[in-house]
Amino acid sequence: MGFPAGAEVYYIQRLHYLNELPLILNHNYFLKEAVPGLTKEIAENSIYQYLEQTLHMTIVNSKRIMTVEKLTEIDEKYLKMDAGDYNCMAVVSSQTYNSDGVMFEYTQSRHRPDYFRFYDNAVRKPV
Repeated sequence: MGFPAGAEVYYIQRLHYLNELPLILNHNYFLKEAVPGLTKEIAENSIYQYLEQTLHMTIVNSKRIMTVEKLTEIDEKYLKMDAGDYNCMAVVSSQTYNSDGVMFEYTQSRHRPDYFRFYDNAVRKPV
C-alpha cells in the first residue's frame, strides 16, 4: 500500500451506485495520524470535504495504477455481477499525498468492466 510498516489506518469500504445499480466498490485506507477524528458520519458524506475544510489539508497529487484483476467473492457479493458475464474487474489503485509529502490515503476502486471507461488527454510540450 505504501504506508510505513506498523502504521495505523482506518479501513472504509464504500459502494457507489448509478441508477440503483452498484458499479464501484472502494476499499479506502487512511493514515490515522494524518486524518485524525475520521468517523462513520464523515465517511458517509464527504471525506475530502472534511480533510480540506475541517483539517485544512492541501491534497496535491495521486499516483494511480490501472489493472485488470480476477473477480473476487466480495466483488460478486456487492456488485451483483452475473456469474457468466465477467470474471474480471477494472481496478484503479491510488496513493494520494498531501502538501507535506505524506501519503495519507491508499484506495483500491474495483469497477464493473461493463461500465468502466478510461479517458486521458496527453499533451506533449515542445522541447
